[in-house]
Formats: sequence, structure tokens, C-alpha cells
Amino acid sequence: MLIRPATIADATLLTDLSAITMREAFGPPHNPADLVDEYIQTALTQSRLEAELADLRATFFLMELPDGTPIGYAKLYRHAPPRRMKHRNAIEIQRIYLLQSQIGQGQGRTLITHCTDWAKAQGYQAVWLGVWERNERALAFYKKMNFEPFGFHYFQFGSERQRDLWLQKQVDI
Repeated sequence: MLIRPATIADATLLTDLSAITMREAFGPPHNPADLVDEYIQTALTQSRLEAELADLRATFFLMELPDGTPIGYAKLYRHAPPRRMKHRNAIEIQRIYLLQSQIGQGQGRTLITHCTDWAKAQGYQAVWLGVWERNERALAFYKKMNFEPFGFHYFQFGSERQRDLWLQKQVDI
């Protein structure tokens, strides 16, 4: 398994991977297909991902099989954490997705550990993320990874407003 920083040259690959993982994670039966497609067409376009990859506040990691096949990615984003968060020196794990075929094989643990280790090495005290309140699999995973809830916010998913729970994890211990 290889985890490497993604670059602007990976924009097409990340666009395709984002669309696939978004449909797998949030498509039917969780949400109507047209709602997921609406979100993909506005939030995960190639031009949008190119801009995100060029943003100095963003760090992307691409996870690949030994043969170079991409299977997942993470995006970390530097900005002020929510006021309710205990640790103020924190970075958001804004996206973390794996192909459905890779879930349950330890790759999620490897990718999230890579993100938290990187955050610690960069001098952050904690990481935080938002997860859809109805994504039970992800909530169970983050609980196993010692993330703790600290609030919520609303997330615009296409034309629907959904509630995400905020979770945090201290990394400087």
C-alpha cells in the first residue's frame, strides 16, 4: 500500500475517484441518485478539484495499491476549527474516502493513521472532521479510531441540508 501526496497532475484521477466513492458512500439506498449527482456536479468537478489541489491550505493524500491503482484519498484543510472544539491548534480532515471494495480490509485505518501522524508531525494538537449523522458505518469506524463527538453543523448536500456530527481526536499525545 502506498500513500503519497496528490498534486495538480492527479486532478483527473481525483475527480473520477471522488465521483465513484461519493456514489458508493452516499447513493441509494442512503440518498436518491439524482441528489448525489447534483452534489458531484457542483462540488467535485475537475476545475473545483484543480483549485483545491492548488490551495496552499489543502493537503491531499492519495492511497494506491502496489500496482499504482488508486483506491482512496484524504483531504486535510487548514482553517479555524469550530469554537466548541477543545483544541484550537487543529486541522480538519475534510474528506476521507475509499472504494467500497477496499472497506473492511484495514486501509481506512491506515489512511486515517497517516493523516493523524502527518498532522502531529506538522505540530497540530488535534484533528477534526464532520460525518453525516446517518452514516453509521463511518461513525462506528471513527469511534474505534478514538474520535470523540463535540457538536454538529449543517452541510449542503446538493439541494438538501443534512446534519453532520463533528468529531475530534487529539494527536499530540
